[in-house]
Amino acid sequence: MRQTAQREQRPVRPGRPLRTIGFTIVAFVCDLVLSGVGLGEMHAYDGSVLPTWVLVAAVAVLASPLLLRRRYPLPVLIIVVALTAAIPFVVFEAQPFVSPMVALSAAARWLPSPLARLALAIGLITVVTNLVSVYRFTPDPTPISMLFPGAFFTGAVLMVWSIARRERQHAKRAEELRTQLDTQAEEVARAERSRISRELHDIVAHSVSAMMMQAAGARATARTVADSGPQDERLGWVVDSLSSIEATGEQSMRELHRLLETLRGDEASTDEGDASQNGHRQASFGPGLDALDSLLDTPRRSGLIVDLHRSGHIGELDPSVGAAAYRVVQESLTNALKHGGRGTVVDVYESWVDEGVQVQVRSRPGHEARSDGPATPNGGTGLRGLRERVELAGGRFESGWEGDEFVTTALLPSRPDRKTS
Repeated sequence: MRQTAQREQRPVRPGRPLRTIGFTIVAFVCDLVLSGVGLGEMHAYDGSVLPTWVLVAAVAVLASPLLLRRRYPLPVLIIVVALTAAIPFVVFEAQPFVSPMVALSAAARWLPSPLARLALAIGLITVVTNLVSVYRFTPDPTPISMLFPGAFFTGAVLMVWSIARRERQHAKRAEELRTQLDTQAEEVARAERSRISRELHDIVAHSVSAMMMQAAGARATARTVADSGPQDERLGWVVDSLSSIEATGEQSMRELHRLLETLRGDEASTDEGDASQNGHRQASFGPGLDALDSLLDTPRRSGLIVDLHRSGHIGELDPSVGAAAYRVVQESLTNALKHGGRGTVVDVYESWVDEGVQVQVRSRPGHEARSDGPATPNGGTGLRGLRERVELAGGRFESGWEGDEFVTTALLPSRPDRKTS
């Protein structure tokens, strides 16, 4: 809805420089022709002969304000109408009419109704000035002989004004339709997000809950066996693995619920304080770097040898940036366990620098790595998702093999280089 509100607050008149310049040139040329340029001598109002360039310069001065007619429609109309009345006192034969009509059209197109009616009244002044010019050039003028020119110029002014007002109504209606379409599209998207969230909950939540219950039952059975029978060190490893599965399932369920809330578009009230807003943003984006210590517990119980190294002065991160850094470490640990196996050595480096934070994960496959050799985690989706997430936050992302280590590096700014909510 924010985009719709911004569209409603925008001015109605868009900038079209090429079209503006084109109509200005056309008005300049037409007024030169109507003023008789090239058809004979030009005379001043006192009868003295003038060079042609005087008329060209006068009409150029008349047409030049049209370049600003979209930004200042009413002042441009007033200036053009005043120059239209003044030019015949400089060049007797001059009779410009197109430039004031272009200015009138812009004023009627871009101004609200009260000012548009004022623009019509100003535009009708050109009828008087042109009738004066016709009167000067008509031998033995009579009221009847002036009737047709007066009707012509009046009709032209009214037609230009009416067409421009109709265009304004059409543009306003089109804008309303676009707003309605945007609103409907947002409602459809919201309904689709709600549907997806329901399906995610029905499918994923059910499956994860079933795995958690089975893991809990198997863990309880393994402990009972360990307590009642001969001791076997492998039972301890089974219990730890089942505990890890259960803890991972609980974490996945929490993150799934957070994701479902985001899909449903749940937002905190703006009447709450900044602290509550920041807390909601952190909950919406997910955990940050302050949750790394707890993140490393599960991989360690799964058999990874993980060390966390922190350096630099810890600063404050935007929640979206902190969540991106957390996901880099989380995905890297998942890849290390999947492709390296138990015994994989993983070093996590959290380095604070002036421009933000650098997160780097270096992993060396352990003794249970795949027999076909170290494979780059190239399922593609995980690393591509990390790159998109980091770049969306305004950071840089790199990953690849360096010798026998797979290295994932993300350099993130303190705040994302884009406007976030």
